[in-house]
Amino acid sequence: MSAEGQKHAAELAKLEQRRKDLEDALQRLARDEAEAQEVAELAQEVEQLEQLVETARTAANMEKTMNHNKIKKAARTNREAAETALEDMAKSMQAEGETFEKAYGRAMDTAMGIQLMKTRDDAQELERNGITSMDVAEAHKLLKAGS
Repeated sequence: MSAEGQKHAAELAKLEQRRKDLEDALQRLARDEAEAQEVAELAQEVEQLEQLVETARTAANMEKTMNHNKIKKAARTNREAAETALEDMAKSMQAEGETFEKAYGRAMDTAMGIQLMKTRDDAQELERNGITSMDVAEAHKLLKAGS
């Protein structure tokens, strides 16, 4: 082969290599573009899931708040009913010439009075998100079970 032929052959080899490099680059670009598209789709799915989670969290918080408000309202009603029942009991026990306070104290010392006070106290604690006698009993039961 002549010097001129070798020069053309070398140039052709360079061009073939360049063409191969460009094809490889195009394939990488196509893969990168497909990956970028997949990443974009995944990012969109993540965003949708985050919105669903936030919606579910908001709904759960609203339901929790609504249930909490219902419990507080029921507790208030129970507390008021226990107080009224104890007052009515004291009035019915009040002897002539006896003060209401003294009759109330005697009413509180009866089994019914003790139960009404416990009911009133538990209802009041529920209203305040406090600890009720049921919570204490449950804790005692758990402590005994753990022993």
